[in-house]
Amino acid sequence: MRSARRGAIVAAGVATALLLAGCSTERKATTTDDGAGPTRVERVRMIGGDWGFPTPYGGNSRGESVAVTTLLYDSLLWKDANGTTIPWLATAWEVSADGREWRFTIRDGVRWHDGTPVTADDVAFSHEYATKGPGKNASTFSGRIPVEAVVEGTNRVMLRTEAPYAPFIERVGIGIPIVPKHVWADVADPVKYQDPKALTGSGPYRLETYDLSAGTYLFTSNEDYFMGPPYVKRLEFVPASNELLALQRGELDVASHGVGGGKIDFPIAQASLEALDKTRYGQVTAPGVSGAILHFNISRGFPYTDKRFRQAIAYAVDREDLVKRILLGGGEVGMMGMLEPSNSPWIEPNLPTYKRDVAKAKTLLDQAGLRDANGDGTRDLPDGQPFVPEVLTSPGWNPKTPELLKEYLREVGIDIRITSLDQAGAQAAAADARYEMAVLGYGLWTDPDGFRTTLSSKSTSKSFAKVHGYVNARFDELAAQQLSQVDVAQRTRTAQEMQRIVAEDVPAIPLYVATRTIVFDRTVLDNWYYAAGGGPVYPGMLNKLIFVSDKRTGF
Repeated sequence: MRSARRGAIVAAGVATALLLAGCSTERKATTTDDGAGPTRVERVRMIGGDWGFPTPYGGNSRGESVAVTTLLYDSLLWKDANGTTIPWLATAWEVSADGREWRFTIRDGVRWHDGTPVTADDVAFSHEYATKGPGKNASTFSGRIPVEAVVEGTNRVMLRTEAPYAPFIERVGIGIPIVPKHVWADVADPVKYQDPKALTGSGPYRLETYDLSAGTYLFTSNEDYFMGPPYVKRLEFVPASNELLALQRGELDVASHGVGGGKIDFPIAQASLEALDKTRYGQVTAPGVSGAILHFNISRGFPYTDKRFRQAIAYAVDREDLVKRILLGGGEVGMMGMLEPSNSPWIEPNLPTYKRDVAKAKTLLDQAGLRDANGDGTRDLPDGQPFVPEVLTSPGWNPKTPELLKEYLREVGIDIRITSLDQAGAQAAAADARYEMAVLGYGLWTDPDGFRTTLSSKSTSKSFAKVHGYVNARFDELAAQQLSQVDVAQRTRTAQEMQRIVAEDVPAIPLYVATRTIVFDRTVLDNWYYAAGGGPVYPGMLNKLIFVSDKRTGF
């Protein structure tokens, strides 16, 4: 455990006590009026998590890790609650006629947490470091399109791509955090760089203390922030085994479900929500974007290379039953095209649903060469050896889902072995392709470029969400084409063809998507929302704009 501001080593018990000191059931005043704007919120307590060292390169590739990082570091642009792109470190921007050159005007007077001015040189350095330099190998940025950055005057930066890049605003303007060149210039391995200086950003918060093993973090407001002192003064991320119960006990100020904390298999029961005091507790809901996905490691060879086997598993799994039994009805079956089902404008509406059909699953397995050779009720490989595939999972992702998969697959003659690792271990194993099948939890894609990084055989992504061994030449061609298709109608047609291919090939099965829910104590903070379009960098409640300002739009 460390004090991030001074770099001093702090005893673990002391810092943890600091984070948990506010977690009593006693309610205290949580707002202050500085006389210079809206009444500020004194503190907000949220569930902690295993997010790693919170630099752009030191965290894990989970969405919460990326979102927490944005508290310390800024990007050129952001999005408001309506999903509209708004100025952030950049006050203005423009794109060339050919779509390859983006020019940004950098805000004057912004300083790093150590007092050094933020310059156009820092901005140029950050983009090249993340896409062409040492940062390109970090899981968060692997697969990003290389950017050439040119400083044009004291406060102007031009970012150039080799070809037009359709998701430039989201993946570059918002998705690449700006880091201080004077701290990172000589860092050859940013993933391992965990000096306290690495936590120097320009963002609205400073990291005071943290305990990676416990998942506890304490952030305090940057009172010199360029947008003014943040609306919420103090953010505490603390452990809790049951978020809703901790909220009712006064140990947390907000609980969430559907995305956040990796607890997509722990829905908030409707009866529990209805029992809450509506005058004290508020709720926000939105369609789901995060869920459980069954991956096939096609690089393992037969039978994973046989499309009929993968289709058979899709027919054997009762995904509607999963929604009922895992999500208690609070969600929906995942789209076989691998985009999130409810919000995306890119969706192909006429995809096969693979509604459960045990007879069809058995027929496909027979055709693929997996038969019961000895009459024991379970299927064997063509050489007569038992076929008992391993399914990797983690309690942090899906503690119940693999057991139900085991139940479904037994009916078609397949007995699976479940291997459960802690979340970090499961992520590493998934990223390194050390599995046969895996039940993973992550957000489905709201933009077609997610196809390229996750499914294209040309992708260099190191994320645990990458599907290993999948090769389809037409899909790879389309994945490359969509990158430069700035015409929305044209890109939509490409995305829809990609979905049709994926739904036919079944490299992975989106099992279900959980409805997002935020439950919060109105007396602490009553400004929670889900940003339209999936959010700036993360589709959950960890949107720094909520903590920076009491406004939702009009920036």
